[in-house]
Amino acid sequence: MNQPSKRDAKGNAPRDRIIDAARRLFGAHGFHGTTTDKLATAASVSVGQIYRLFEDKDDIVLAIVEKNVGDRVGEMREIFAAVERSEISMVEAIRAVARTALKGEDAGLFYEILAGACRNSSVADRLEPMIDVYRDGIQHLAASARPDVGQAELGAYVDIMMACFIGLGHRTAISRCVDIDVTSENAACVLIRALGLSPSI
Repeated sequence: MNQPSKRDAKGNAPRDRIIDAARRLFGAHGFHGTTTDKLATAASVSVGQIYRLFEDKDDIVLAIVEKNVGDRVGEMREIFAAVERSEISMVEAIRAVARTALKGEDAGLFYEILAGACRNSSVADRLEPMIDVYRDGIQHLAASARPDVGQAELGAYVDIMMACFIGLGHRTAISRCVDIDVTSENAACVLIRALGLSPSI
């Protein structure tokens, strides 16, 4: 049996190792095809340690999604800062956000946890704040693109953009043969038109 360990040679704590191993195994074998025994072996921890750190596999997926949302929001903030410094245009910013949505390696896990949220209200309660953080980032982008509109219209733009960006993640989850450059460019063009902006902005 694997014995509990603190940090590996690279300095990774058990929780981080479990999350990283889960990302690999869920991607290779699917959520339901990954047992806690396999996960423990891959993460070099005991099964008991997994359950001390996480309630269940849904909890591990939530941790993966939480990290991914944090990474995406961090990338968006860098994009917003570039717009404010006039280093990139609004069209380029929207294209860049579309690229971040398309490049998510764990897109399939996000939809797995959405399914879990439909089955389990506690999963839904934990997922909602993560979605809110992402939505706040999209709202910042929409408000920068259309500072002239009221809150109701801005909210509608945010809904459209959220649907598009989350849908782009779904696109890569169901097909690995996606040209990220072409798809992000096309998505940006559609969103620019939906926002009522000129492609030259």
